[in-house]
This record gives sequence, structure tokens and C-alpha cells, in this order.
Amino acid sequence: MAEGESAGSEDRGLSRERRLQLLTGVPAFAHLPTSALEGLAARLEEERFPLDGIVAAEDDAEDRLYLIVEGRAKASTTGPSGPVPLASMGSGELFGEIALLEPGGRRQATVTAVDPLLLLSLRAADFRRLLEEHPEIHAAFAKVADDLRVTKFLKQVSPFSTLDGERLRRLASRLKRFEVPAGTTIIRQDESGEECYLLQSGRVEVLARGVPGDEYHLAMLGPGSLLGEAALLTDEPRNATVRALEPCTLLALRRADLLESIGEDRQTGERVLELVHLHDRPRRVSGMEAHHRTTILGENITTLRDPRRDVYYRLSAIGWFLWQRLDGQHAVQDLTSEYAAAHGVLPPHTVVETVAGLMEAGFAKGANPGPGLPRDIDRSTLWQRAVAAIRRVIE
Repeated sequence: MAEGESAGSEDRGLSRERRLQLLTGVPAFAHLPTSALEGLAARLEEERFPLDGIVAAEDDAEDRLYLIVEGRAKASTTGPSGPVPLASMGSGELFGEIALLEPGGRRQATVTAVDPLLLLSLRAADFRRLLEEHPEIHAAFAKVADDLRVTKFLKQVSPFSTLDGERLRRLASRLKRFEVPAGTTIIRQDESGEECYLLQSGRVEVLARGVPGDEYHLAMLGPGSLLGEAALLTDEPRNATVRALEPCTLLALRRADLLESIGEDRQTGERVLELVHLHDRPRRVSGMEAHHRTTILGENITTLRDPRRDVYYRLSAIGWFLWQRLDGQHAVQDLTSEYAAAHGVLPPHTVVETVAGLMEAGFAKGANPGPGLPRDIDRSTLWQRAVAAIRRVIE
């Protein structure tokens, strides 16, 4: 039989009993009346695909759904650097139904045979007729479709993309989606929080408070951005305000789920920590002295001195550039952009490491303390507390 060829009702290899057994194993179908299940079983067509055969291609028009009888398949989506795996599927699992929920829908993923596949397929018209006759199963399919869309979003653009398929789907099922109109304050500076947010669509502005009653612009963020994660990792108040510039779709993630995700996957923990670093707005410790000299090779060297401790810290030309901009208003990502504009592209980790070195040596601090906390209080910086929090859950 050729790839993807249908056997048809007159040449079915599977018994009626086996078809019904597979259908009742699908949660959305499990509560259908027996007569409906039998009618559905009779309309299913058998199809076979060889190893590496493409069953469905992303963005193609959806014309049927599939139920795996034998073999395994993998679902993937297109990422910035090529295919990104979404899920591995085996016997009894259903796929292809998402786009059938809407007229003119497109496939959300490419599905490829990992083993030779035996499938049962249902044409789009038959599936939609089933939904009309039994609206109670529409909600079940809609929930599955929503979870897969979120999983695809997480895999493509979020810091959680390194999670494996099972963990990613579990995380997607725990996220709470909500919509906000333009002008809504999503996060308010100095408040505590138990949730962070993934921006699924729309744009937001990040603001910080300067003189009393005055706010200044820090950044504008788009889809894929993680908002408010630092407060969850450090138990600090929110260090900025986030406001919707246009209607936005957000996915709320609770503290416990964030910590579980970074605890299960070291790469995810590292990427979330990098975001904490990039979003922080470090500032110089006041009272430091700067001494400049040029080496015999023409290299410009700056040495910082803390006269209170009589401690010295040597800066490269890059370090001096960054030092001058540690004013509590520039996020690390801003420093990276400014250096690139002035001198060429600089890897973000170089900025992170340079600023982290200054913090560890006591020449710079993280975000300003929250309200009511004295500035000279002896406590860990935001970065140090973030590192400690992540180490606790990944070690």
C-alpha cells in the first residue's frame, strides 16, 4: 500500500472491537453513547506510513484527524534555528484535531513517523458533524487545542523551551490565560507577587519610579517575554511597573510551578537566571575612586578603589564603559545594546559577568531596596539571592 493510502471500509484490517477499544481510550470520546462510538468506528479509515514518512506538515490545510494504532510519531514546529520537537506520540494517541475546530484551520505542527505507522483517520466533515451532534465533547477538544497552542508557544519563544515534551505539556496545563486591555497595569512596583507572566501577544512598557510621583521608561517588551520572575526567585518586592501598551494575552505562572520547572531542567534554570540578570538595573556604589593609565602596549586600564575598605578592582575598556552607565536606570540588556551601538556587538554574557564581578567585589549593587528598607542594610543583592534560589532547587 502506498504512503498515506486509505484502506477503505471494504478492506479494513482492524476489527470493530479493536476500533471501539481505541476510541474509548481517547478521553474526549470516552463518554459518547455506544451508538455514536459505533458510527464513528465505522467511518474511520486505515492508513499506513513508513519510517520517516510525513503524516502532516505544519501550516497545511487540515483535512482529517488521526488516531495511532501501531508505531510512534513525533510532532515538531519550526523554530528560529530549525525544527523544534513538541511531543512524542504512541498507540492510542490522537492528533490533527486542533485546526478542525475552526473552518479553514491550519496544521499546528509537522508529524513524522518514528516507526512504521498504522493509523485510523477521520475526515474533517465527519469530525465536525460529530461535534454538532455531541456538543459536550467540543469543550474537551478545545481544552486539548489550547494546551497544544500554549506548548508550541513555550517551545518556540520562551525560556522554558529546553523542557522535554512531557514537562512542557504539564507546565502548559498549569498556566492561566487572561486578556487585558491597553493601559492595564499588570505589575506594580514595590508590591509583592506570587505569579510571573509570559506575554503571549501584545506589547508592554516597563517603568520605574524616580522622584516621587514620576515614572521613567525602562523598556518595551513583546511576545515571548517573561515578566515579574525576579520577585518570585528572590522574595523581593516588584522592582518595576509593567503596563500594557495594547491589548495583551498573558499566561500566569505561579511561584511553585516556576521553581519546579527550573528545578527539573538545568538549562531552563540558567536561562531564567540570565533573564533576572538582564532585567536588573545595577548601580555604582557611591564614593569609589577611578584611576586611569595606559600600558606600554597602548591598552587603557582603569582601576577602581574603595577608600573605605582600601580595596582595588581593575577594569578593562569594556568594564569602564559599563561602569559609567551603572546608574540604577540602565538594565543589563540596555548596557548590551548601548555598547553594540558604540563599539560593535558584545555577547550578553560578557556584560553579565562584568557586572556580576563588580557586585561580588562590592563596587556595584542590584536593584534599589524596596520601600521602608534602609539603603545601607546588609543584605544579599538581587543577583546573589537569585543565584542562591536557583541553586537550592537544581542541586
